[in-house]
Amino acid sequence: MFMRGRELSDARFQIDSLDGLRGIAVLLVFLSHTSNQEFFLFPFLNLAGIGKEGVYLFFLLSAFLLTLPFLEKGRDAFKIAPLANYFLRRFFRIYPLYIFFLLFCFISGNYLWVLLGLPKPLGVPYILSLQQIYEHIFLIDGVGVSWSILVEFRFYFILPLIAFLYAVVFKNNVYLSVATTLLLIALGQLVWPKEGETLYPSLLGPYIGIFLMGCGLASLHHYSKKSLFLNKKSVRILIDAWAIVGVFGLVYLIPSVTNLITNKNIPLDYYHKEVLWFGGLWSLVLFACVNGFGLFRVFFEMPILRYLGFISFSLYFFHTTSVALIKYFAPQMPLAAWAMLLLGICISHVTWLYIERPTAKIRLKQSAS
Repeated sequence: MFMRGRELSDARFQIDSLDGLRGIAVLLVFLSHTSNQEFFLFPFLNLAGIGKEGVYLFFLLSAFLLTLPFLEKGRDAFKIAPLANYFLRRFFRIYPLYIFFLLFCFISGNYLWVLLGLPKPLGVPYILSLQQIYEHIFLIDGVGVSWSILVEFRFYFILPLIAFLYAVVFKNNVYLSVATTLLLIALGQLVWPKEGETLYPSLLGPYIGIFLMGCGLASLHHYSKKSLFLNKKSVRILIDAWAIVGVFGLVYLIPSVTNLITNKNIPLDYYHKEVLWFGGLWSLVLFACVNGFGLFRVFFEMPILRYLGFISFSLYFFHTTSVALIKYFAPQMPLAAWAMLLLGICISHVTWLYIERPTAKIRLKQSAS
């Protein structure tokens, strides 16, 4: 496959199975949004209400993958040039596509309906004002899927502090790092209890626990490379077994599955505040991908899942466009959900090729020491 993923990330920290796991994350978001509007890839596959489950997986993956380089490089990662590169790469990884999407929403919402002779404005997928674009760019407020960008980008400023604590202060001592992670998660729950969360907050606080889980997993994975215990065959098999338990837990937390098992009619947002439950269960799966015996690694390294993982950021945004277009213009189309997925992939492939890939290469040149 001509997409290898290393165009956007440092090849030294590329983990193929996590590309596939990212592909699953964006599929969950897509399938939730189509199911919410009663478009299904398969008649029995009602995944309404699981979009946040996919976003939580994105949060966990981001924290894990961004923490690892700090742990590997140690004190050198906190010099001025590497830190400047970290923030520069985070900006150019997110903002070019983000701004393009916001402008697309503004133009389509304000002018497309006039060009098409429609009776009223058409949001493809959202109608945004210039004031709203300003609020999005400066992380003040978000509409629709963009709420997660506000949350994640704020975490980028905190992550180096956590990584410095693990890599420099604790000198990669896994016991201190994991214990501190658990303590910070507990403190986060005290400050931002789930009962106080709103459904779509733009604050980082309610979600800090799942980001911290990703950081703690990175510390554990870094330690596993030299741990004789974690590299035992029996332990690796056990890691996969626990991940299977995690998958069953995640399946149970799908509202339609819970309804089927309990014979209750729960709301679609019933589990949205269970950030730590999702974080813990996805952590089992993620750790199996990188440290298990191979069951999960082989599955998530499937080319189709890795491809979806490569374009996942674009697809996260632009699946909303494909869903809105087909719902408006061809809702009775046979296999409409499949058409939405195919159109979303086509748009996302183009934006990945011409926006994400070129801008992800922007970084500061570092002089050889």
